[in-house]
Amino acid sequence: MCKNLKHLSNIFFLLIFVFLIKNANSADVNIAEDTTTQQTLQASSTLTIKSGFALQNAALDRIVKGYNPEIDNATVVIEENATIEGKANVIYVRETSGFTLTNSGSLIGNGSKAVNLRDTQNPTITNNKGATISGTSNTIVQQSTATEAATGLTITNHGTIKAEGSSSQRAIYIYQSGGELAEDATITNSSTGNIYNTQDTPTIAIDTSSTLTNSGTIENRNSPSSKSIYIVGNNNTVTLKDGGKVIGLIDSDGTGNKLRIQHGAGQSYYYETEGTFDLEDLDGNVIVKGSAGSVGQGGNEILDEILGQKSINLRKSIIKFKRSEQYLNQNDSWSEVFSSFERRQGEKKSLRLEHNNLKAGANIIQPGENSNQIFLIETGRQEFSKDHNIDRVSISGGFLSDEKQTKFNSNVETFFLLGVTLNKSTRRILTNTTTSGFLDIEDDYFNYDALLGAKFLNDVIPDFSYSLGYSLTPNHEESKYYKWEKKDFINASVALNDEYLILTDDKSKLYLNWLADYRQVVLEKTQEFKVNNVSANYKPDDDLSREIILTVGLDYEFQPLENSLFSINLDGLYSSQETYGAQAKLYYKSIF
Repeated sequence: MCKNLKHLSNIFFLLIFVFLIKNANSADVNIAEDTTTQQTLQASSTLTIKSGFALQNAALDRIVKGYNPEIDNATVVIEENATIEGKANVIYVRETSGFTLTNSGSLIGNGSKAVNLRDTQNPTITNNKGATISGTSNTIVQQSTATEAATGLTITNHGTIKAEGSSSQRAIYIYQSGGELAEDATITNSSTGNIYNTQDTPTIAIDTSSTLTNSGTIENRNSPSSKSIYIVGNNNTVTLKDGGKVIGLIDSDGTGNKLRIQHGAGQSYYYETEGTFDLEDLDGNVIVKGSAGSVGQGGNEILDEILGQKSINLRKSIIKFKRSEQYLNQNDSWSEVFSSFERRQGEKKSLRLEHNNLKAGANIIQPGENSNQIFLIETGRQEFSKDHNIDRVSISGGFLSDEKQTKFNSNVETFFLLGVTLNKSTRRILTNTTTSGFLDIEDDYFNYDALLGAKFLNDVIPDFSYSLGYSLTPNHEESKYYKWEKKDFINASVALNDEYLILTDDKSKLYLNWLADYRQVVLEKTQEFKVNNVSANYKPDDDLSREIILTVGLDYEFQPLENSLFSINLDGLYSSQETYGAQAKLYYKSIF
């Protein structure tokens, strides 16, 4: 009997325990059927709309609601392929703390405010990739009234937040109306996020001491001249990151507001702004006030390297010419064609811009009695990593003197060259002034250069050479926003090189050659330019003004017939500017 009573009491207490656990979780609600019933939130509870189902009543206001501290830390979850839809104030949360909304489906408002967070503290909204929060008027609102401050809103958007319709206003609206400041908001729009509206009101409006970080798209689809970001109060920070787009004016009515750009070294952009911003480019690019603009300097910064490589190319061709049949017998012209590819690694610290450089051309030398005439033809394309390409066509002409004896028991030869280059630049910039968030601009301009060099030949030790180069680029301007003042500089370089015959037989020869060149810009004018007619200047980092280049190559000559000669030269290149490259040169001669 006692044993039975004891057994029954254990069962009784077990039932009470299960009941208490069930009762403790009874506030959680899972909606796994379509319903039109209004839902009231409970403190520390979760309302979940399960995948495939809808809480939907297009004529009902406040279809999900909760007031006062009694609903602190309430949570709403909309699963993928689930829906909450109502008329106005679809989710209405007031005077509470710690509210959380996680949306992986659709939240739809057919009137004002899809989410109304009135006088709330530290609410969190996460809109996942593929999810949508939409309204026909202000879509997400945090309002601070006379009752209590609205603070600490966190919005993380990976999907779409939109205010769309004939009466649509803001997609995100954080403001005060007679009460304390609406402050300390954090809005993050990821690379997959899209936030937009369709009328002449700001897409996003924030108040005080808040941050907005954009890696996706923020756009005012009414017009690029309408506001996309509107800052009402003070001490806010807007950061525009690499890959992100903003379409529409960026406006600041307060003080201490910061606009930070982080699009990557060398990325060109122009953002139209109103009001006052403290501007900063987080990648070290020159940022120009008067709105917010910057332009990649690659087309100018790289000219000294191009001139240095032109000198190396010529000196290596002269070596081959000097052992050719044309030079030895002073007969018709000697020529070779070449192609090369170079890749330079970028570096943020010095603003060294990453690019690829593909070139092709011909070197022609006509033997003469006292000097030899030189003609160089070159075409190529430079592709910078930040949507900037330059196509170049260059023609140069000059002379190579015959060897002369020096008092140091060596022979010296000199060359002089003048050249002109046509540059055709195409650049895509980021901007808030177009409906796409991009603008393609063009620029055609010439630059002129001169090379003077000498080489001391010695049979015992490697040959020593030097060269001086001068380059001038006159004033020019791109089709939009950017104007460039005259730029010129002088290069100086010294080099050692040698060549060895390593294999030979009746019909072929194989040479190994190397060249080590040190180049330094010895005189350079600071590049002055304008962005939308606001003046700025750029001086390259000292590390960009000098370079050590090492090339090593093989030159194979083959004479299949008595009256014909074929040669191919393959060179590898490496420089202290982290440039890697390869070049191939071809030569063919028929003798009749």
